[in-house]
Amino acid sequence: MRRSRFNQGKKTYKRKPHGRRPHWRKPHGKLPGGKPHGVGRPFVDADSDHTIEHRIAFLGNPNVGKSSIFNILTGSHQHIGNWPGKTVEKKEGHFLLSDEYFSLIDLPGAYSLSAHSEEELITRQYVVEERPDLVCAIVDATRLERTSYIALQALELTDNIALIVNMMDLAEKENIQIDRHKLEKQLGIPVLLVSAFDNNCIIRIKKFLYDALHTEKYTFQPAFLLYSQKLETMINSVSRQISDRTVLRDYPTRWLSIKVLEGDNWVISKLEEEYVLDDIFKKIEKLKKSEKLDPADEIPKRKYKALENIVKKSVIGYKDFKEKKSDKVDKVVMHKFWGYPILILIYAAFFLITFYASGPIINGLDYLLTSSSEIVRGWLLAVNSPIFLTSLIVDGILAGVGAVLLFIPIIVIFYILIAVMEDSGYLARTAYLMDSVLGKFGLQGTAFLSMIMGLGCNVTGIMAARTIKSERDRMSMILTNSFLPCAARLGVIAFLTGIFFKPWVAALLMLALYTLSFLLVFLSALFFKLFLGKSETMPLIIEIPEYRLPRLKNIFYLTWERAGIFVKKAGTFIFIASIVIWFMGNIPYGVTPEYTIAGYMGRGLAYITEPLFGFDWRMVVTLLFGIPAKEVVISALGILYPGVSLVESLLAAWTIPQAISFLVFQLTYSPCFATLATIRSETKSWKMTAVGFFYPLIVTSLITVAVYYSLLPFF
Repeated sequence: MRRSRFNQGKKTYKRKPHGRRPHWRKPHGKLPGGKPHGVGRPFVDADSDHTIEHRIAFLGNPNVGKSSIFNILTGSHQHIGNWPGKTVEKKEGHFLLSDEYFSLIDLPGAYSLSAHSEEELITRQYVVEERPDLVCAIVDATRLERTSYIALQALELTDNIALIVNMMDLAEKENIQIDRHKLEKQLGIPVLLVSAFDNNCIIRIKKFLYDALHTEKYTFQPAFLLYSQKLETMINSVSRQISDRTVLRDYPTRWLSIKVLEGDNWVISKLEEEYVLDDIFKKIEKLKKSEKLDPADEIPKRKYKALENIVKKSVIGYKDFKEKKSDKVDKVVMHKFWGYPILILIYAAFFLITFYASGPIINGLDYLLTSSSEIVRGWLLAVNSPIFLTSLIVDGILAGVGAVLLFIPIIVIFYILIAVMEDSGYLARTAYLMDSVLGKFGLQGTAFLSMIMGLGCNVTGIMAARTIKSERDRMSMILTNSFLPCAARLGVIAFLTGIFFKPWVAALLMLALYTLSFLLVFLSALFFKLFLGKSETMPLIIEIPEYRLPRLKNIFYLTWERAGIFVKKAGTFIFIASIVIWFMGNIPYGVTPEYTIAGYMGRGLAYITEPLFGFDWRMVVTLLFGIPAKEVVISALGILYPGVSLVESLLAAWTIPQAISFLVFQLTYSPCFATLATIRSETKSWKMTAVGFFYPLIVTSLITVAVYYSLLPFF
């Protein structure tokens, strides 16, 4: 690794012309008043007085705090969409400083700048083709060697790069001290050491970005990695052949040559539009056979060796990287045998805490809502409100929305515990543990991330399947994600199990239901192998973060964001649905419920469902109303089972076999309308959308019949 020149006294970098890649950066002119400025462009906005816009791209591995820093800097000034023509999320935001406009782009989290995934391809294309004024690489101070790999690759793509070393608070706890000046001298770029959760970090980061973008203070001379003599000979050979290319002109010649040697299919396919590269491939094969040297393996090894030397020279306490407290804990928590019982115990405790903590809150809320409804009923009768209107307001709107509000405590507690697991670092470890299990069913490890997301919402779970590289596995996860209980189903299941069973029994039943849902996904993957073709199983690549105490700010943000989605639904869709359900359950008005619109629908289907599942007409109607949105199930129960208390009404109406069968059926019987729309959007096929609806319905019906008849002899 050749060191760039560094003037330590003046804190400036000496920039000299070099021939290792074309210098494609164009000057943007001068600032108002004639002051020279190396970066920035005129910013035109009818609603803004700011004249200069700086574009800054954030890149880095997942779990290094890249998005946290992005959120801290941009706050509410951000928007999320998709990259044009891609299924990968795009986040943009901005902040203002010294009357200048800083536009930030949070590039997708990636482990390298290869072309193994859409995220990696998008990241490197943006760095080169969009020419941001500054590329800011975010790395983890506790995993400096591993997380800096993508930064080292970026040094081969652009001169305009700075480094932010995050999580310094965790590094200090591990007795790791990073010498910023030595790190700057090794890499030849500006470096900032921060902790994203330090109250002063926002000021320091903004000042760092501002200074890095003003060339009168900073210039850049990124370090230049030299490989072995044989590799350099090959690189120079490829470089000479493609030096006069017309394709990929924005990409450095040396970088393209390295990618050809690494076997980058995207680069090779582009260059083959203009060149015949057969001679190069023959030389590579000869090198593999005669010298036992594979460039695709040797180049990354050289990079990691260079990073190891940089870290050794720049970090005090480097030996601590070898064995940390987290590593010692992981020897037990991620053990190939003990890891699974521990995982089951943690999730069992997870559900047990959910029930014990939410039980008193639900009982108190139920009493409050029941009392409030009776007060409203009394007030309406006192003002001579028509019985029809009184019933609509009290038995329809208040009963429907009130019933849904009963399981908001469960959802909030559920998301708090998920946030604790996520922020502590354990959630990523569950993905690692489950990777080997998924492999036995022919699924890629990345499928588990889609499954985890599906536990919150099947829509996000299906969208998360975009990261699965195998088309067959991606389609399988899209079609079976609705087997996983989303937050709405969780609320329904947790509410009903809490009514009929003691907390410890309810927790065990919840664990069994979750196990059933995961098992259905696994078995479906094997089933779809017969129809969706063969696919190569690929390993899970995931960065395991250090264990840390969960931060209250993170827990609050994650819980508020996820639970807020449900609360919004309760205030809009469920309000309308409650009115529709009441009308269908009360028209014609004055007749018994069996002879209403809903009664006729339910009784017609009950001829089939009652002997098979034990479902009476009201249970059937409840499930029908739950098809558009699962949040409506509890609302429908509150309307169709009138009484002083919904809890007492259900205990009087249902037997234990009926309750368990209802839970099993409701767990997986069909995706909601939003999920169906997402399946159609992701597959671009009405046929696959139909499969996504009817396949879970058929499978669930068969399982429910078996469950119901196996329970009847015992109750």
